[in-house]
Amino acid sequence: MKRHNYLSSAIFKKSYLKGLFSAILVSVFVGYMLLGYAKMLDREPAQNAPSTLAVVYPRYLDYPIPSTGMEVRTNPPIIRWPLSKGKDIRYDVRLSPEPDFTDPAKLVQETNLPWALFNPHRKLESGTWYWQVRQSGEQWSAVRHFTVDETAVEIVSPTADQFLKALPKGHPRVLAAATDLSLLRSLPSDEDSRAILLSADKYLMAPIPQETDGRANRQGEDKEQNRKLSLDASKELGTSVYNAILSLSEAFILTANDAYANKALEIAFEIADWDPKGVSSINDFGDARCMLAMALVYDTFFDRLSEAQKATLLSSIKTRAYHFYSSWVNNMEARVLSGHVWQHILHYFFQTCLALHGDDQDAATWMAYAYELFLARAPILGGMDGGWAEGVSYFRMNMETLIDIPLFIQKYTGFDFINSHPWYVHQIDWMLYHIPPGSSSDGFADNSEELPSPGPAYQSFALEIAKLTNSSKASWYANEVGKLERSPLSEEPTLRWVRLAKTRDLSVPKASLELKQPIGRMFNDIGLVALHSDMTDNSNNLMVAMRSSPFGSYGHMLSDQNVFNILYGGQKLFYRTGYKVSMNDPHRTGWYQHTKSQNGILVDGMGQPYSTEAYGIISRFLQGEDLAYAKGDASNAYSSKETSEYYGVVKNDRHLVLLTPNVILIYDDLAASKAVDWSWLIHSLEEMEIDTKDQTFAVDLENAVGKGRLWSSDNVFFHLSDTFAVSAVNWRETLDADGIPKSYDDSQYHLAATTLSKTSRMRFFAVIQVGKEVDESALLTGDFTNGTVSIKLGDWSIRAILDSDAAPGLQVQNTVTETAFSSHGDTLLIRNQPFLGSREGSSRLGIVKDDMPVFMEVIDQFPYDMQSRLRYFQMNQLPQPVGLSDSSLNQQAYD
Repeated sequence: MKRHNYLSSAIFKKSYLKGLFSAILVSVFVGYMLLGYAKMLDREPAQNAPSTLAVVYPRYLDYPIPSTGMEVRTNPPIIRWPLSKGKDIRYDVRLSPEPDFTDPAKLVQETNLPWALFNPHRKLESGTWYWQVRQSGEQWSAVRHFTVDETAVEIVSPTADQFLKALPKGHPRVLAAATDLSLLRSLPSDEDSRAILLSADKYLMAPIPQETDGRANRQGEDKEQNRKLSLDASKELGTSVYNAILSLSEAFILTANDAYANKALEIAFEIADWDPKGVSSINDFGDARCMLAMALVYDTFFDRLSEAQKATLLSSIKTRAYHFYSSWVNNMEARVLSGHVWQHILHYFFQTCLALHGDDQDAATWMAYAYELFLARAPILGGMDGGWAEGVSYFRMNMETLIDIPLFIQKYTGFDFINSHPWYVHQIDWMLYHIPPGSSSDGFADNSEELPSPGPAYQSFALEIAKLTNSSKASWYANEVGKLERSPLSEEPTLRWVRLAKTRDLSVPKASLELKQPIGRMFNDIGLVALHSDMTDNSNNLMVAMRSSPFGSYGHMLSDQNVFNILYGGQKLFYRTGYKVSMNDPHRTGWYQHTKSQNGILVDGMGQPYSTEAYGIISRFLQGEDLAYAKGDASNAYSSKETSEYYGVVKNDRHLVLLTPNVILIYDDLAASKAVDWSWLIHSLEEMEIDTKDQTFAVDLENAVGKGRLWSSDNVFFHLSDTFAVSAVNWRETLDADGIPKSYDDSQYHLAATTLSKTSRMRFFAVIQVGKEVDESALLTGDFTNGTVSIKLGDWSIRAILDSDAAPGLQVQNTVTETAFSSHGDTLLIRNQPFLGSREGSSRLGIVKDDMPVFMEVIDQFPYDMQSRLRYFQMNQLPQPVGLSDSSLNQQAYD
């Protein structure tokens, strides 16, 4: 065990920061100045800085959307409003291009809605639209309005009633329609069908699970461990019967072999005999899998069941389905997220309702709700520009839901949600930039460290996206991932049946990826950015990713606003540390989930609250051919009324720059309302070495070396440790992918550079060189004079202002390519032409392209939902309802 405390010095000048944060106009100016010609692209401004907004995504929706004249992004928009509490709540909604709603020919309305959302299911004419909502029988709300223009993406879906009427009356209809059976049984044998039959044959020989198998067979050390062990046992029971019945049902559809049918029936009637509120329902995944297992048997083998058997299964299925519906309706429409629902259970519920439709009077209502809920909120953690806020590991849990439900809708109505919603087209970019083929992932959110490569689930998803959206890029991704997999894709169950039974006839586009990909990609809606030196050459690729998300910290998201991770050749170099263990395990809550485990900033030794109110944004992004830049703003990430935490941070701006091929710059501009201790953190899974004299740190892997140097505006001391503040113990006896109990190694490395004295303002500047080999001599020549760092690395000249009495600034110039950059509005000289810009304090990039100067400029950009919320509360002069409790939060929703 190594613990080190070292002292190093830096120049620091103290004074109080005045006038911090004036209002920021939200717009982007991009000028191309070629021989005196300028072209501008502007975005409509919002009028206040993000520091005025306490939360972007509260636990429950607390204002009506869309409203205050916002230009909607989809046509039609989904109309939602805050819930009315109570039993059997009903709503009326009306919508019109006229504010008095008097013309019946122009009125769009719905009455007696049991859920708090309304999809007009029709294209709206361009212009202003007005709407009201009320609890049925009560007074109408104030009139809300929004604007539709030609830029809105058309997502015009059939009504729920149209969908229900299109469903076949006969069975089967879930795994396959009756009309598909002969074709499926005539398919030539392939790897997918052989894998299904092999799995089913194993279940033919296996004993039938018993209800008592759902009881935990051992005790933990405390109440929380016992709770989690009970959940695990219940989940395992439901998963075992579901997997068995799914395999047997799929095998029967392919072969018509009675042995598969008989075994599936035996298992289903065993489940039907269980107490639906007993051990099999303790875990919601287990409960839902019991429900769907019986529904699959009811649907697949309908013609083999007697009326009494149908009634038995129907009764047991309904009890479980009603439990889900009754807890979701007038709830999930407004809740920011319920992880388990959107990962798998909504998909299970949708299929269950499909199986029961026409045979039970409640199934139509349940089916309509599932249909409306999915179309209204999917993809719930992905922006219009792609991405997934809960990270690369848990995205795998959502893959089948996001593909299969739209395919059901398309099959029966013709409506193609996948090619209507922009997320599906852009999602491959998030995959390419945040979990590239042959590489570990960006490192954000639970369990992301467990993916050394994308793996077969990502290969399967990319293949479906390639076929469904005709994406050659997705096809390339699937091919590249497949080349690195040891096992055939058929061994991965994710989307296997979809591939075999639903998309088998779709052609796979030719795999293609342009050799010169952009250095970076920003996902503004969810707050992610990734920069790569050369993503088409993984062995030599330098990757740095940063998260600063308007979703904050919730569910499987961590307290990691404005944190970064660095990889080289797909290997984790400077990377966050720790292990999930379980959601409420002391190691997760005290380390892994905490900002302490991240490459971020601590304030008085404290990190960011675990709350949706502790959020950030990626507010700026620029890139050329050899430089890419992003700014993260986590100024709101260190306070939460919900958790009663406030650490006084009023400014946390992190400027991240990648200089190809091998240099990363990190410039932090920090301020607090009081004097505090600031800690700059960097971690590694492997041994880290430091030199306190030069303030350097280094990690040396087999094929990757990273060496960095840190400067600061105040005196700091280094503290290097290889021990977690809270130890990690595998008390759940969780297994890894190879079936071996996970080992929670406590030899990861953690470096903190902490101020010697408290100060209200602080700046850090780090330069990190990465490659197979690194010459640190240039790194050590950096000069720190009069509060300014100057350093030359190869062709790059770099200057960072650390004097906190001076305006912040980071300037970069390449003496060969003539690329020039300024983070804070300096004049750029390109081809001897001065470019002044038009926005004070903007970030600016100048490049030479086709022998001509090109100038780009950007100021802070806010995500759409952030603009919407700001506008509503400001225009209505309302206090923001923060610190809302989630009294109905089911703790196991994220277990």
